[in-house]
Amino acid sequence: MPKASATILAVITGVAALAIPILVSLKLAQSQSLQSEKDRALSYAMEVMGRSERTAGQIYNGIDKLLRTRGDSGDDPCSEMQIALMREIDLSSSYIQAIGYVAGERLLCSSMGMHVGGLALGPVEQLTASGTAIRNHVKLAAIAPDIDFIVIQKGSYAAIIHKSLPIDVSTQEKDVSLATFTPGFREFRTSRGLVKERWIDELQGRHQASFFDGEYVVAVVQSTQYATGAVAAVPAAYLTKRVYEFALILVPIGLLAGLALVYVARYMTKLQQSLPALIRTGLRKKEFFLAYQPLVDLQTREWIGAEALIRWRRSDGVLVRPDQFIPEAEESGMIQRITAHVLELVAKDAPEVFRRHPHFHIGVNLSSADLHTRDTIDLLKEMIQKAHAGPHNVLVEATERGFMNADVAREVVRDIRALGIGVAIDDFGTGYSGLSYLQSFELDYLKIDKSFVDTIGTDAATSRVVLHIIQMAKSLNLKMIAEGVETEAQEQFLREHGVQYAQGWLFGKPMPMEDLVRELAKRKSRSQE
Repeated sequence: MPKASATILAVITGVAALAIPILVSLKLAQSQSLQSEKDRALSYAMEVMGRSERTAGQIYNGIDKLLRTRGDSGDDPCSEMQIALMREIDLSSSYIQAIGYVAGERLLCSSMGMHVGGLALGPVEQLTASGTAIRNHVKLAAIAPDIDFIVIQKGSYAAIIHKSLPIDVSTQEKDVSLATFTPGFREFRTSRGLVKERWIDELQGRHQASFFDGEYVVAVVQSTQYATGAVAAVPAAYLTKRVYEFALILVPIGLLAGLALVYVARYMTKLQQSLPALIRTGLRKKEFFLAYQPLVDLQTREWIGAEALIRWRRSDGVLVRPDQFIPEAEESGMIQRITAHVLELVAKDAPEVFRRHPHFHIGVNLSSADLHTRDTIDLLKEMIQKAHAGPHNVLVEATERGFMNADVAREVVRDIRALGIGVAIDDFGTGYSGLSYLQSFELDYLKIDKSFVDTIGTDAATSRVVLHIIQMAKSLNLKMIAEGVETEAQEQFLREHGVQYAQGWLFGKPMPMEDLVRELAKRKSRSQE
């Protein structure tokens, strides 16, 4: 490449490396700000709905109590006993202003006493599917002519509440809009500030929605207990202010990230250009080594095996991550050389652990290429012989990609199992394997990928996938190994759902063979005390 062109390309790459993180930071500031304001609006809406639900609870409990005791009053709804009970309900309620008996459109008696001729309530404005009648604009001229009330009626009894009661919540911003509504009706029961009836439509059958309509950040919620819902809307000005606040933090971080990216891009370009050669050199200089991560029995927490994980520390001390060199080795056709080296290292490392713990096993990873050649069978036989092991001391693991050429892989897997070696499908669920596909292979174990274990106990969309995988394994009579277990809650969930084995930092990090042997000895000693 001409020097001038190389210079131009370097400049463009540098500018892009700096600009992209900054642009991403701005986008992230907008996204974080919007989410923050949605959360704020949602908290206000939930508070309003909470007040509405508590009010509804007091109303229905009071009315039910009146209905249950009416027979004790000779069926007179306005007897002294009934009015005394109304007063008791009123006094014990923090939201009800009055509760009484309704005939037609008039309140004949209430916790305030008898109303000669009755108090006019006006016609019912909303009638819910459960039969609750709601009047949203009631003025009791004889009692409080200047105050608007809401009257909620069930059967012949009704409760009176202040119209502003459900939205009487404090907000940090004075111009936040609040409202309540009856599901199925677009008219608001009560409101404060500017509210739009079309916001209610955003629920679309859900119980909760939050969105930005260009002018307001809006949250709409609907109760799962009562016929009530709430709306809160925060003006866009607060969103703009929040974006600015986030940008002050994130843009400098983006700038630093851009500078780091320039350095990393240069390093990675240089590394990728020479990586196959470096792998060959690393194999020749024996720069690769193994770390062993314990595998535990979830019922006993006993260490029953370990997975051999390839590591690479170059002669200059730089530790190259597996996700950097493994894909390159696969692409350059060198992955089988790495697999052969792994098996050599296991044969060298493992004799002592097998001698002391005859039932212990080591798991080794096979690539897609390894499953498509019979040379793998010979390498496994040689490793078992050199390690003074039995076939039961070895477990081979292969990813879903390794089974893509099904006919060839199926034959190799069958021959591996014929040796007495167990076979596990690794990273299950990250590819395209289904029940019918797995049924076509002879397998012993299914490994649940860490990405699914991480969702246990969360609201993530994939949180139920792990249950589907467990059920699939059970239907195929496969033993299960969960990867990446980091919390006791995950351990308990997996154990309760029938997963037999697990590995992860909760139980032990990858370690040299010497440390593994030493820890196994300690555990054996403690178990014999």
